[in-house]
Amino acid sequence: MESGRTERIRRAVAAGEWPAVLRLWEPYAAGILDEIRRGTCTHARMAEAGELLAWARRVAWCARAHAQNRLDTIHAAKQYGLEPSPPRSSLRKSL
Repeated sequence: MESGRTERIRRAVAAGEWPAVLRLWEPYAAGILDEIRRGTCTHARMAEAGELLAWARRVAWCARAHAQNRLDTIHAAKQYGLEPSPPRSSLRKSL
């Protein structure tokens, strides 16, 4: 259930712009809370919010998995010596 109210939030989530998501979420959630207090919040509005949150959670989990994969790749590269190794000493002692 897509609505104009959630479009900007969805775009920010899809772009991974988490500070923007929070800025957009605050007035959206406040609007729902006001409707609940006035007794005018519909089941459709609650379903819209629930679907938005479920979708955003899946996107965030995917973004987290991709970030973890990048970190794992960096860690693996370090284990295989893709970082500069210290130079070997060429000084020999002789008697």
